[in-house]
Amino acid sequence: MSHWQWGLRKLLLGWLVLMPLPARLMGQHESPLTDDDREHWSFQPIVEYPLPVVQHATWPRSPIDHFILSGIEQAELAPAPPADAASLLRRLKFDLLGLPPTPEEVQQFVEQYAHDEDAYPQWVDRYLNSPQFGESQAQPWLDLARFAETDGFEFDKLREGAWEYRDWIVDALNRDVPYDQFVALQLHGDLSGGADDRVATMFCLAGPDMPDINEQDLRRHDRLNELTSTVGAALLGLQMHCAQCHDHKYDPISQADFYRLRAIFESSVPALRRDQPFVRFDASRSDILPRLFYRGDLLSPGPELQPAFPRIAQPAQAPTACDPHQPRQSFSRWLFAEHNPLTARVIANRVWQWHFGRSLCENPSDFGVVAGGPSHPELLDWLASYLRRQQWSLKRLHREIVLSATYRQASRPPSGDPQWQRRVEHDPHNELYSRYPRRRLEGEKLRDAMLSVAGLLDNQMRGASVMPPLPTELTGTLLKGQWQTSRSEADHYRRSIYIFARRNLRYPLFDLFDRPDAGASCPQRSQTTTAMQALQMLNSELSARCATALAEDLERHIDASSPHAASEWIDALFQRALARSASDEDIQWLTGHVGDARGRAAVALAVLNCNEFLVVD
Repeated sequence: MSHWQWGLRKLLLGWLVLMPLPARLMGQHESPLTDDDREHWSFQPIVEYPLPVVQHATWPRSPIDHFILSGIEQAELAPAPPADAASLLRRLKFDLLGLPPTPEEVQQFVEQYAHDEDAYPQWVDRYLNSPQFGESQAQPWLDLARFAETDGFEFDKLREGAWEYRDWIVDALNRDVPYDQFVALQLHGDLSGGADDRVATMFCLAGPDMPDINEQDLRRHDRLNELTSTVGAALLGLQMHCAQCHDHKYDPISQADFYRLRAIFESSVPALRRDQPFVRFDASRSDILPRLFYRGDLLSPGPELQPAFPRIAQPAQAPTACDPHQPRQSFSRWLFAEHNPLTARVIANRVWQWHFGRSLCENPSDFGVVAGGPSHPELLDWLASYLRRQQWSLKRLHREIVLSATYRQASRPPSGDPQWQRRVEHDPHNELYSRYPRRRLEGEKLRDAMLSVAGLLDNQMRGASVMPPLPTELTGTLLKGQWQTSRSEADHYRRSIYIFARRNLRYPLFDLFDRPDAGASCPQRSQTTTAMQALQMLNSELSARCATALAEDLERHIDASSPHAASEWIDALFQRALARSASDEDIQWLTGHVGDARGRAAVALAVLNCNEFLVVD
């Protein structure tokens, strides 16, 4: 904003401030909460409902299944048969580790599962305890945290050391840091004295920034408002950003509620300077006076406010006060207090969403009045209660979900199942979970899967982010030095979680497959289908490199002198890429195309582009 624009803005806003305003807008009156406000489902206490009585009493493997089966039976349907062993393992490994199973894993699991279905929990524990678990599970949280390693806006400046936050998340998830501690460290880890804990608080200020703005006070004001909105949405499922300018139109959240929540962080955010590469928390300052700002504008300061928690998530009779001397610590304790129903419901709903591709609620970050309520409210409360009983262990919640019969259902119609078409007709959107929902891989998992089956994936963990090669058409749009291709070729094949996260230029494959821009907290990615996705998958250098490497690696394991060399190569390709053997029809279709290296690379590329590779059944 230029000086003359800023001056004109001040003049106009000053004139508006002098105009008479309603008493409520001036902050002189705050509407009290009513019984109707508190009756909304998300503000009610969490209830441990008894398990529903079901007819198919032998089907449930978990309490989860009782709640799901009850709804299925009320619709006069039956749950889908179990998925076949190979499909189940592929689903499980992609869900927990973000990678496809190897042919050796599939063979071992299929043999074990055929004789003993109790082998499945052993594989669940094996994957939960893998260091690759954190690498896979970190990305959904980084989406919520609007994580990137640059500021965004015009200059998109680098934030030195921002990758340390990503590594902290990966490590914390691998160690199964209880969710209450996981969140607490991201809110006030800088006060513990440990360097690692200080890194965790990057969550609070990970959003976009404009350090070159003329008015640094305005920059600080905007950062605090963005932080408050993110905390409300990501942790409480409350869309509070509207209330920075006015009382929320639908939810019982006042403008004062917004600025009281902001006050919890206000004294810890220092006055900003243009030369700060990355804003972090500083020691609390007593000279900061939190206040309300009329219309959310810095030039219209209102009355001073004390740090406090949103009223609607407080008990009506005995609300918890925020400690003004330790506001952030006080806030994290309140988040996980027994009387606060939002925190547990929100994260339990997110974990469910990460396994089924959809949450039990319409919007995972909006538990307000306008957003649709949960499809299975009793199940949601059971998941929230279970998480609390398990001392906030996310791994135990993941385990309970993937062990359920609901999760193990088939996603495709098995032969000899006369009820499949009826499920599709009576539950077309699978809102009852009468079958497992097929899901397309996210861009990061798709890239990792391609590298994995090609034998190229570098499993080195942690460290500064890497920059794989990009087309010159893209790098030409950047300022000099903004994308410096990593010198080590091995770095080009690191897992996607370690690719440099630039706000103004997402890695092409991720961009095409709906990775968010990190401009705001993203609770659920959109899922588009475009021609550009197919063009990228068919013609990119990455696809060609993976297809060639896959074809050559398979060839090394096949006896070229064998009369069945072509069919053996095709079968090995299907086992590696699709976790199944090639059918007679597959072999018949492809045999004539694999006579030379060029043909085999083309067939491998075709398989990497097929729907079966891109989708988890």
